[in-house]
Amino acid sequence: MDALLVLLILSIAILLFAGNWIRVDLVSLMILLALAITGLVTPTEAFSGFSNPAVITVAAMFVISAGLTHTGALRPLTSRLLKISGKKEGRMVLTIMLTAAILSAFINNIAATALLMPLTIEMSQKGGVSPSKLLIPLAFGSLLGGVCTLIGTPPNLLANTLLQQHAGVTFSMFEFTPIGVILLIAGIFYMVTIGHRLLPERKSGNLTTAYQVKAYIAEVEILSGASIANKTIAASRFEENHKLKVRAILRGQHKFPFPHRNHKLLEGDILFVEGSPKTILELHRSEGLQVVPEKEYPKDPFRDREDVLVIEASLTPTSEMVGKTLREVKFAETYGLTVLAIWRSGAPVVRKVDHVILRFGDVLLLQGTRDHVIHLGQSHGFLLLGDIETSPYRRHRGPASIAILAAAVLLATTGILPIMLSATLGALSLVLIRCLSIKEAYESIDWSIILLIAGTLPLGIAMEKSGLADQLAGLLIAAAGSLGPWPVLSLLIFIALLLTAILSNAATVVLMAPIAYSLAVSLSADPKPFFMGLAIAASICFISPIGHQSNALVMGPGGYRFFDYTRAGAGLNFVCWALATLLIPLAFPF
Repeated sequence: MDALLVLLILSIAILLFAGNWIRVDLVSLMILLALAITGLVTPTEAFSGFSNPAVITVAAMFVISAGLTHTGALRPLTSRLLKISGKKEGRMVLTIMLTAAILSAFINNIAATALLMPLTIEMSQKGGVSPSKLLIPLAFGSLLGGVCTLIGTPPNLLANTLLQQHAGVTFSMFEFTPIGVILLIAGIFYMVTIGHRLLPERKSGNLTTAYQVKAYIAEVEILSGASIANKTIAASRFEENHKLKVRAILRGQHKFPFPHRNHKLLEGDILFVEGSPKTILELHRSEGLQVVPEKEYPKDPFRDREDVLVIEASLTPTSEMVGKTLREVKFAETYGLTVLAIWRSGAPVVRKVDHVILRFGDVLLLQGTRDHVIHLGQSHGFLLLGDIETSPYRRHRGPASIAILAAAVLLATTGILPIMLSATLGALSLVLIRCLSIKEAYESIDWSIILLIAGTLPLGIAMEKSGLADQLAGLLIAAAGSLGPWPVLSLLIFIALLLTAILSNAATVVLMAPIAYSLAVSLSADPKPFFMGLAIAASICFISPIGHQSNALVMGPGGYRFFDYTRAGAGLNFVCWALATLLIPLAFPF
């Protein structure tokens, strides 16, 4: 009976994770409470995830990554590496992926992607290559690099902690490295030769460049006395004169989507127009037309200012604006910036921009002064994509931050301190020597990931206690066990890859770890290869933007759609699955 109840909670959890109707951290807390209230786990077990070594280590690594970025310690290295990329697309892909992998092996994947994304867009501009050809390789490189060390990605840390809890053994810092490096080499070779050719060529990214042709949706109001008032769209020659497409008309409470060219335009109408950002901005100089966000502020703060910027900004996971609308946060009043348009998942958002619930990865087209733009990038979880320095790096503390990371890795590698203690000590040291402030340290932690891991860990406990893990392991053994542990491992990796595409990577490890251990026990095999396979599979999801936050981070700036990832990443996932199946048993015999 308990097993059926756990299976029901597990099924609902997977449905909620995949549907993305509710934030993943809230879903994890719902799981935690459901397990405790039904008595499937004790209250102590329900909240044990918050003291789990993996959770503490992941939080500490977020802070260490932030310390390195706030000091600009890695910027000289990345700038030099990216400068040698040349102007050939294949060579750019190679350089970007290798640079991202090197960084991601030791700092958080998302931090590495965020650090390199503006540089990658700048590289695409100089090389005359669409950013959409380079940003997915950047994300894929960060995922492959994360596989190379124990601290490279949260799934590795989680798998290590759960392996210790189940079997009393652990992975060392660089036990992942031989397999990870081979996967990285294969991944780079695939993307350089095949993968980048499967990517779309969409002009997106830096607005200040001449190649920018990405379309945005903006709202334009027809003011009293406008020359186009009381004329049809065709007679007004609005589309011909401004090179803009009228996608919809809002008249009072009535909306007319995709209006016919004979549709009459009236004073007070709000037009949803699609076109390039530069063309949309030219409407400011057109008599009788006004971009809607500015009408609420009669005294235009940007008029006659030479330091006004028009720039794209992408929401990061730590932005406090995720899940809110611009109207809720009073964006223009609070930050002194006007949102001209929103770009999401490879398409413009055809709605009133101030009513749109913002998501991680959305790109906002902003207009405002340089100071206001910089402040937004520094303090409010936005990644600025234009050619602008977002932070006054504490460069004189850069060497110290690198030394602290190296010391934390050395202490863990030599066994002097467990990775949880060495990482926490490193995070504390960075704050104490002022590589970053305590406020910046708190803000650098992606609390949604922390809650996700801590909230789903009790589900793994319940699966083990109820016997569900043994039953599911039995099904896998029945399917492939007669052929030996090797095919069972291959099947486990394949299932984990599919789950990661619809769940988060951390949730996949937590849910599959009890099954992996039950498989090892049933086959009388060493559990290490099964946990290694699980960690790798959960770290290398290339077929969807929701499998890893690095994939989601580049979606808006690259103008990608969901299946762009599937088209470019399916072959790479197959290559990595085959290599992992072959190599893991060789490195970790059953």
